[in-house]
Amino acid sequence: MGANKKKANIMTTLKSLEIWSVQTLCDIGILFSIISFLLHIGRPYFERILGRLTLRAAADLWWVGYVVLRDGFLLGAMLLGFWHLNLDIMADIKVGLPFVPLGTIALAAALLVKTIRNAEDINASYRLSTYLVALGAVLNTFGYVFVMESPGEEYTVSKTAFWQTLYSWRSDVNPGLSTVVFYITFPMLCVIVIIAFVRAMRLFNETSARSEGDKNV
Repeated sequence: MGANKKKANIMTTLKSLEIWSVQTLCDIGILFSIISFLLHIGRPYFERILGRLTLRAAADLWWVGYVVLRDGFLLGAMLLGFWHLNLDIMADIKVGLPFVPLGTIALAAALLVKTIRNAEDINASYRLSTYLVALGAVLNTFGYVFVMESPGEEYTVSKTAFWQTLYSWRSDVNPGLSTVVFYITFPMLCVIVIIAFVRAMRLFNETSARSEGDKNV
């Protein structure tokens, strides 16, 4: 009995550690999406500083650093957002449904636009990618503040219908809604991945064709 009880305690501790780790990673992903959004809308500031740098090397480093941070945080937010699209994980941790999973889809779509189109110049593609990043950050923030971290029992306001409804949208207390959101968001993510793959193969084939043409000339 003692050995079984000790084993059960170890398993409980490991499970708690797993839940804490995954929840922390999900929260970091939400924070990354907000940072990426701030970097996107902060582009005029970086461009003003860029105009004051007289050395070409310094200007290049400044702009490269900005792009790496901006798109790096976006990529990190999207990758960590994969945790929000897993039914088993959604049952263990609190995910703000349907906002946070849809936020991950918006971030993935923004990365798709940046990958297959010129989204660096101030054009329609740049505006579209920025709108998608903003949408992802807003959805993540709303899901985190109003659903995942809604007022606890120590707050009288938590007993109101509004906050009780939002609380019921947590993934760990509403497996039915988690399943519906999964059936909607996962196919959307698959479509984005397929589009990215097809586009990448098309660009690869076009590059190979041009290389073969240059060799034949």
